[in-house]
Amino acid sequence: MAGPRVLITGFGPFPGVPDNPSAWLAETLAAETRGGDCEPQAQVLPTEWDTIAALTPRLYEALQPRIMLHFGLCRNAQGFRIERSAHNRVFARADMSGALPRTRTILPQGPDRLDTDFPATALAAHLRARGLAASTSHSAGRYLCNFLYYRSLEWAARQERPAIALFVHIPPVVSQGGSFSEAELLHGAHETLRFALDFADGRQNARQAPAGPALAASEALLSMKDA
Repeated sequence: MAGPRVLITGFGPFPGVPDNPSAWLAETLAAETRGGDCEPQAQVLPTEWDTIAALTPRLYEALQPRIMLHFGLCRNAQGFRIERSAHNRVFARADMSGALPRTRTILPQGPDRLDTDFPATALAAHLRARGLAASTSHSAGRYLCNFLYYRSLEWAARQERPAIALFVHIPPVVSQGGSFSEAELLHGAHETLRFALDFADGRQNARQAPAGPALAASEALLSMKDA
Protein backbone atom coordinates (compact mmCIF):
# COMPACT_ATOMS: atom_id res chain seq x y z
CA MET A 1 0.00 0.00 0.00
CA ALA A 2 1.39 3.37 -1.03
CA GLY A 3 2.35 5.77 1.73
CA PRO A 4 1.26 9.40 2.00
CA ARG A 5 2.22 11.85 -0.70
CA VAL A 6 4.87 14.28 0.49
CA LEU A 7 5.84 17.46 -1.35
CA ILE A 8 9.41 18.48 -0.46
CA THR A 9 10.55 21.86 -1.71
CA GLY A 10 13.68 23.94 -1.75
CA PHE A 11 14.56 27.20 -3.45
CA GLY A 12 16.90 28.00 -6.28
CA PRO A 13 19.45 30.83 -6.19
CA PHE A 14 18.43 34.27 -4.97
CA PRO A 15 20.27 37.61 -4.99
CA GLY A 16 23.51 37.20 -3.08
CA VAL A 17 23.22 33.39 -2.89
CA PRO A 18 24.18 31.71 -6.18
CA ASP A 19 24.14 28.23 -4.61
CA ASN A 20 21.14 27.55 -2.38
CA PRO A 21 21.60 24.37 -0.30
CA SER A 22 17.85 24.00 0.22
CA ALA A 23 17.52 22.87 -3.41
CA TRP A 24 20.09 20.10 -2.97
CA LEU A 25 18.50 19.13 0.35
CA ALA A 26 14.99 18.77 -1.08
CA GLU A 27 16.12 16.71 -4.05
CA THR A 28 18.43 14.47 -2.03
CA LEU A 29 15.87 13.82 0.71
CA ALA A 30 13.23 12.85 -1.85
CA ALA A 31 15.65 10.59 -3.71
CA GLU A 32 16.76 8.80 -0.52
CA THR A 33 13.21 8.20 0.76
CA ARG A 34 11.63 7.16 -2.53
CA GLY A 35 10.41 3.57 -2.36
CA GLY A 36 9.97 3.73 1.41
CA ASP A 37 6.84 4.42 3.44
CA CYS A 38 5.88 7.64 1.66
CA GLU A 39 5.62 9.00 -1.87
CA PRO A 40 8.02 11.95 -1.94
CA GLN A 41 8.17 14.50 -4.72
CA ALA A 42 10.86 17.16 -4.79
CA GLN A 43 10.29 20.57 -6.33
CA VAL A 44 12.96 23.24 -6.57
CA LEU A 45 11.16 26.56 -6.72
CA PRO A 46 12.56 29.58 -8.53
CA THR A 47 12.85 32.58 -6.26
CA GLU A 48 10.38 34.62 -8.28
CA TRP A 49 7.21 36.19 -6.89
CA ASP A 50 5.00 35.67 -9.93
CA THR A 51 6.21 32.15 -10.64
CA ILE A 52 5.50 30.91 -7.12
CA ALA A 53 2.11 32.63 -7.07
CA ALA A 54 1.12 30.86 -10.29
CA LEU A 55 2.85 27.51 -9.71
CA THR A 56 1.91 26.57 -6.16
CA PRO A 57 -1.90 26.29 -6.57
CA ARG A 58 -1.49 24.03 -9.60
CA LEU A 59 1.18 21.97 -7.84
CA TYR A 60 -0.94 21.40 -4.73
CA GLU A 61 -4.08 20.49 -6.65
CA ALA A 62 -2.22 18.11 -8.96
CA LEU A 63 -0.26 16.34 -6.23
CA GLN A 64 -2.74 16.54 -3.33
CA PRO A 65 0.04 16.15 -0.77
CA ARG A 66 -0.68 15.01 2.75
CA ILE A 67 2.54 16.65 3.93
CA MET A 68 4.20 19.77 2.51
CA LEU A 69 7.74 20.08 3.82
CA HIS A 70 9.46 23.28 2.75
CA PHE A 71 13.15 24.10 3.19
CA GLY A 72 14.68 27.54 2.78
CA LEU A 73 18.04 29.11 3.57
CA CYS A 74 18.43 31.61 6.40
CA ARG A 75 21.93 33.06 6.19
CA ASN A 76 22.14 33.99 9.87
CA ALA A 77 20.63 30.79 11.27
CA GLN A 78 22.82 28.71 13.58
CA GLY A 79 20.71 25.57 13.23
CA PHE A 80 17.36 24.30 12.02
CA ARG A 81 14.63 26.89 12.57
CA ILE A 82 11.14 25.42 12.70
CA GLU A 83 8.62 28.04 11.60
CA ARG A 84 5.31 28.16 13.44
CA SER A 85 3.66 30.99 11.50
CA ALA A 86 3.39 32.81 8.21
CA HIS A 87 2.16 36.40 7.90
CA ASN A 88 -0.04 37.93 5.22
CA ARG A 89 2.48 40.53 4.19
CA VAL A 90 4.83 41.10 1.30
CA PHE A 91 7.89 43.32 1.40
CA ALA A 92 9.32 45.15 -1.59
CA ARG A 93 12.37 42.99 -2.21
CA ALA A 94 13.53 42.06 -5.68
CA ASP A 95 13.47 38.41 -6.69
CA MET A 96 16.01 36.56 -8.83
CA SER A 97 14.57 38.10 -12.00
CA GLY A 98 14.80 41.59 -10.54
CA ALA A 99 11.02 41.90 -10.18
CA LEU A 100 9.25 43.32 -7.14
CA PRO A 101 6.03 41.87 -5.70
CA ARG A 102 2.82 43.25 -7.19
CA THR A 103 0.90 43.61 -3.92
CA ARG A 104 1.56 44.27 -0.23
CA THR A 105 -0.41 41.24 0.94
CA ILE A 106 -0.32 37.61 -0.11
CA LEU A 107 -4.09 37.07 -0.11
CA PRO A 108 -6.18 40.28 0.12
CA GLN A 109 -8.96 38.67 2.17
CA GLY A 110 -6.75 36.32 4.16
CA PRO A 111 -6.06 36.48 7.90
CA ASP A 112 -3.06 38.45 9.10
CA ARG A 113 -1.36 35.29 10.32
CA LEU A 114 -1.65 31.55 9.75
CA ASP A 115 -0.17 28.99 12.16
CA THR A 116 0.83 25.45 11.43
CA ASP A 117 -0.88 22.75 13.47
CA PHE A 118 2.38 20.81 13.46
CA PRO A 119 4.17 20.46 16.86
CA ALA A 120 7.14 22.69 16.08
CA THR A 121 8.47 22.78 19.64
CA ALA A 122 8.47 18.99 19.86
CA LEU A 123 10.29 18.70 16.53
CA ALA A 124 12.96 21.17 17.64
CA ALA A 125 13.47 19.15 20.84
CA HIS A 126 13.63 15.95 18.79
CA LEU A 127 16.39 17.38 16.60
CA ARG A 128 18.36 18.72 19.57
CA ALA A 129 18.18 15.29 21.21
CA ARG A 130 19.98 13.98 18.12
CA GLY A 131 22.78 16.50 18.40
CA LEU A 132 21.42 19.02 15.89
CA ALA A 133 20.93 22.67 16.83
CA ALA A 134 17.26 23.58 16.41
CA SER A 135 14.77 26.19 17.61
CA THR A 136 11.33 27.54 16.73
CA SER A 137 10.29 30.89 15.29
CA HIS A 138 7.07 32.82 14.85
CA SER A 139 8.17 34.59 11.67
CA ALA A 140 9.18 32.98 8.38
CA GLY A 141 10.79 36.24 7.30
CA ARG A 142 10.01 38.92 4.75
CA TYR A 143 10.79 37.17 1.51
CA LEU A 144 9.59 34.24 -0.58
CA CYS A 145 9.87 31.77 2.31
CA ASN A 146 7.01 33.51 4.12
CA PHE A 147 5.14 33.94 0.82
CA LEU A 148 5.28 30.21 0.08
CA TYR A 149 4.49 29.16 3.63
CA TYR A 150 1.39 31.34 3.86
CA ARG A 151 0.04 29.88 0.63
CA SER A 152 0.72 26.33 1.81
CA LEU A 153 -0.94 26.87 5.19
CA GLU A 154 -3.95 28.47 3.52
CA TRP A 155 -4.33 25.57 1.08
CA ALA A 156 -3.93 22.98 3.85
CA ALA A 157 -6.62 24.66 5.97
CA ARG A 158 -9.16 24.33 3.14
CA GLN A 159 -8.72 20.59 2.62
CA GLU A 160 -11.34 18.14 3.79
CA ARG A 161 -8.63 15.58 4.47
CA PRO A 162 -6.05 17.00 6.91
CA ALA A 163 -2.85 18.20 5.31
CA ILE A 164 0.32 19.28 7.09
CA ALA A 165 2.35 22.30 6.04
CA LEU A 166 5.75 22.91 7.63
CA PHE A 167 8.56 25.31 6.80
CA VAL A 168 12.10 24.72 8.07
CA HIS A 169 14.83 27.29 7.66
CA ILE A 170 18.28 25.77 7.37
CA PRO A 171 21.67 27.38 8.08
CA PRO A 172 24.43 27.76 5.52
CA VAL A 173 26.73 24.80 5.07
CA VAL A 174 30.38 24.88 6.08
CA SER A 175 31.52 25.85 2.58
CA GLN A 176 29.31 28.96 2.85
CA GLY A 177 30.63 29.95 6.26
CA GLY A 178 28.03 28.02 8.27
CA SER A 179 28.51 25.41 10.97
CA PHE A 180 26.54 22.51 9.43
CA SER A 181 27.95 19.94 7.08
CA GLU A 182 25.83 18.57 4.25
CA ALA A 183 25.63 15.29 6.16
CA GLU A 184 24.20 17.09 9.21
CA LEU A 185 21.65 18.93 7.09
CA LEU A 186 20.54 15.71 5.46
CA HIS A 187 20.37 13.90 8.80
CA GLY A 188 18.13 16.65 10.18
CA ALA A 189 15.95 16.57 7.08
CA HIS A 190 15.45 12.81 7.41
CA GLU A 191 14.56 13.19 11.10
CA THR A 192 12.12 15.98 10.27
CA LEU A 193 10.36 13.95 7.61
CA ARG A 194 10.11 10.91 9.87
CA PHE A 195 8.68 13.06 12.66
CA ALA A 196 6.12 14.53 10.25
CA LEU A 197 5.08 11.09 9.02
CA ASP A 198 4.63 9.86 12.59
CA PHE A 199 2.54 12.92 13.44
CA ALA A 200 0.37 12.45 10.34
CA ASP A 201 -0.17 8.78 11.19
CA GLY A 202 -1.13 9.64 14.75
CA ARG A 203 -3.62 12.26 13.65
CA GLN A 204 -5.17 9.93 11.08
CA ASN A 205 -5.50 7.15 13.65
CA ALA A 206 -7.16 9.54 16.08
CA ARG A 207 -9.76 10.46 13.45
CA GLN A 208 -10.53 6.88 12.44
CA ALA A 209 -10.39 4.91 15.69
CA PRO A 210 -13.21 4.78 18.28
CA ALA A 211 -12.72 6.56 21.58
CA GLY A 212 -11.11 4.54 24.34
CA PRO A 213 -7.77 3.32 25.72
CA ALA A 214 -6.58 2.28 22.27
CA LEU A 215 -6.18 5.96 21.39
CA ALA A 216 -3.60 6.65 24.09
CA ALA A 217 -0.59 6.71 21.77
CA SER A 218 -2.30 8.86 19.14
CA GLU A 219 -3.60 11.32 21.71
CA ALA A 220 -0.14 11.62 23.25
CA LEU A 221 1.30 12.55 19.87
CA LEU A 222 -1.46 15.04 19.15
CA SER A 223 -0.91 16.66 22.54
CA MET A 224 2.49 17.85 21.33
CA LYS A 225 0.80 20.50 19.17
CA ASP A 226 2.00 23.98 20.08
CA ALA A 227 -0.34 26.30 21.90
